Amino acid sequence: MKKIKLLAPFLFLCSTIVAQTIDFNFPPLAGQNYSIHIYKGTVTDTLQRGSIPADGRFSFAWPEKQAYTGVLHLSIGQSGQNIIVNQENFSVSFNDAGTEIIYSNSPENDYLKKQFKQQQILLSKIDLIYRGQMLYADDPQLSLVFNNEFFRLNKLYSDLQTELKNSKLYASHYLQFIAFINGTGSHVYTLTENDAKLADLQHFFTAEADMDILYSSGLWQHAISTTFNLYPDPKDFGEAMVKNFKRIRSQEVFNALTNDLVTICEQYGWSEAENVIFPYLASSGRLEDPHGKLYLIAALAKLKPGDKAPKIPGKQNLSNSLIAFYESGCSNCQKQLEILKNHYDEIKKQNIHVISLSADQSDEVFQFHSKDFPWTDKRCDYKGFEGDIFKNFGVVATPTFYVTDKKGNIIGRYATIAETGLIKELIQK
Repeated sequence: MKKIKLLAPFLFLCSTIVAQTIDFNFPPLAGQNYSIHIYKGTVTDTLQRGSIPADGRFSFAWPEKQAYTGVLHLSIGQSGQNIIVNQENFSVSFNDAGTEIIYSNSPENDYLKKQFKQQQILLSKIDLIYRGQMLYADDPQLSLVFNNEFFRLNKLYSDLQTELKNSKLYASHYLQFIAFINGTGSHVYTLTENDAKLADLQHFFTAEADMDILYSSGLWQHAISTTFNLYPDPKDFGEAMVKNFKRIRSQEVFNALTNDLVTICEQYGWSEAENVIFPYLASSGRLEDPHGKLYLIAALAKLKPGDKAPKIPGKQNLSNSLIAFYESGCSNCQKQLEILKNHYDEIKKQNIHVISLSADQSDEVFQFHSKDFPWTDKRCDYKGFEGDIFKNFGVVATPTFYVTDKKGNIIGRYATIAETGLIKELIQK
């Protein structure tokens, strides 16, 4: 079991129209500059900046009609403090010794501090006992002592997680996300319990994790990144995300997750995930005023394996074709096109017709980079990603490759030449 590290407490919230005021009192930090931020997914918004007055007192008041419940981050110099904001008027200051942040009239932050400390102590003890188990595995008497203590501490940790699950406080949700990101789940698992741990973490993410709360927690990116290891199969990843979409209440959060997942799927070439996520989004009825990436989801959803490939002006027959979308200057595009050039004869022998479509907006750039392509069908409308062909094929990132069958139906959408299965040497590698 790896040594467990905890993330420093942040916070989160829901929504309210009640004005909230936070009073700060930090005399030892007088004269230092400060800033106050909130989190919205991967975005950080700065709400207030200033210099701490000579008496150390300053305040922050939410705009009366602004609906926000979530993490507030106070930065002072090189340090920072995360604070739960949840319809409370409260104050933040140092203790008499000036060594600890204390809150007045904030049950949320008091609960967060208490439970975080308790969880940290338990995990430290469990980690120590686990190491003892390993060191004294050949000593039956001491091994029994360590085993009993391990199970006792783990029971306490499991009870703590159950308490968090049953609590209605926002701080409890935050601490559950901390456990999820650290991979501990509802209790601490040993190295021989990987399957159980995986199932536990997957259940939390798809059935319990509140994405609306996560959005304002400052943990959005950490939590989504954690799922990459939970779902190594892109299709499973897509199915897990659809389950989360169905439980999201806020349209703003729905749009944010949509944008992030389009970027992730295109960046990693996860067409299997796209084939699950995008049809759901297109049929959800929640893509309000779609533009940019959201505008392309309907097109992406329509282009499933077996569907007719969209028309390309001046090209009547798209049967048995490899359609390559690229942009000059894109390093990965250049790498994939070089592979395509080197293996073009092999592809040509399979009666596969290659068509390349460039996102370039300059004829000079397009001609310079395409002049050495051995295939003859190379095109560019100089409209970049806003061109009709790119939009009809739902291309939001390059390189993107489509392969069609003898009827002109789509076989698949790919991020690399190797994934197309057309080059035997690459398949064997």
